[in-house]
Amino acid sequence: MKEFKTATVLGANGTMGAGSAAILAAFGNLKVYMVARTMEKAQEGIEKAVQSVRSDIIRKNMIPATYDELEKCVADSDWVFEAVAESYEAKLPINERIAKARKPGTLVSTVSSGLSIEKLANMFDDDGKKYYYGTHFFNPPYKLVLCELITHPANDPNYTKELAEYLEKKLIRHVVICNDRPGFAGNRIGFQFMNEAAFFAEKKKNEGGIYLIDQMLSGYTGRAMSPLATVDLVGLDVHKAIVDNIYENTNDVAHETFKLPSFMQKLIDQGALGNKAGKGLYKREKNEEGKTIIRVYNIDKNDYELPPEIDLSFKNKAIEYVKESDYRGLANHIKNSTGSEAELVRYFIARYISYSLFLVPEVTDIKGVDGAMGFGFNWVPPTAWIELLGGVEETKKFIEKANLPIPDALNQLSGNMVYTLRNKLDYRQLFRAN
Repeated sequence: MKEFKTATVLGANGTMGAGSAAILAAFGNLKVYMVARTMEKAQEGIEKAVQSVRSDIIRKNMIPATYDELEKCVADSDWVFEAVAESYEAKLPINERIAKARKPGTLVSTVSSGLSIEKLANMFDDDGKKYYYGTHFFNPPYKLVLCELITHPANDPNYTKELAEYLEKKLIRHVVICNDRPGFAGNRIGFQFMNEAAFFAEKKKNEGGIYLIDQMLSGYTGRAMSPLATVDLVGLDVHKAIVDNIYENTNDVAHETFKLPSFMQKLIDQGALGNKAGKGLYKREKNEEGKTIIRVYNIDKNDYELPPEIDLSFKNKAIEYVKESDYRGLANHIKNSTGSEAELVRYFIARYISYSLFLVPEVTDIKGVDGAMGFGFNWVPPTAWIELLGGVEETKKFIEKANLPIPDALNQLSGNMVYTLRNKLDYRQLFRAN
């Protein structure tokens, strides 16, 4: 198995840089140069790293440094882990400096969540291209163990296999190998779902809007957090960057659903970027008693208001099945119930399964889409839903009723027992009674 001794982490004071450095130091026992703009920020990154794994023992492995020392750090490393801002403007000049300083055989990887790995690798000579990868850790890395390992044509398949083994066995990641496609696997699927949820919020703005969509697609549908609340957590500006990139560089069956809804652009223009700005699709504020009051954005009024009254009977019945751990009963309730709320939930589950499998094999394989969603997003994986719905043939009917296309990958499956992560992830824990 491939081994590493010394790493340089660029952007080490950022959340992802510090969290990733902690994994390298804690699980890999690597010496890690923590490179940031100033020594104070580099030290800040070390403190974040220690805090993320809740262990002071990694502190001895971490050396603060600034970008003035980049070349020296890179020359002393066998892995350069770049976690600077998510743009070519930030990454390409850094790669140019790394390319001049790295020793032959040194791994260089980027934590990009959607930029072209091949374009980023073009700053290097042939040896550099061979050892350049995307290593998309999910945030926070200590809790979310997914690593999308993104390859491009200049990589050596044998080295890719060694690197994947190291990430899996030494750094305790769940590795999904992806081709170099916009958004890769996890973000391509997850942000499609979230952006289409925003479309439906606008479509149903007079029936409950954002609040209705999040209530109907909340934890009982097999996800850690409702989709539009997740957008607030990620940040509307980050969401826009990801969906814009996918929309501009792909043309698949869900292409139009990657257009950013106009009301989200309006919020971005107003600085309402989500949790980090104090308001986005939701607004949280304290009342006189110190209690947090959550208000939801009204798309028509361009203002925030208390959550509207909506019919939650379909959801409440579904939650009872989750509380009883009756997941087949939950699936049957979703399949057979009448009413607009049931139709909405059916559509989104069908879209999730259909679109996930449409990415096979262009982006990854079936285990890859399951792993990306189960370990990266904490969503019930697509093939687990296929089993819950009664198997492949029942799922085809389910998707057809939602007027969505059947992916070839689903046609290639057969039978009732198709869940690919059976020995790695108990999907039942991902259903939440909320």
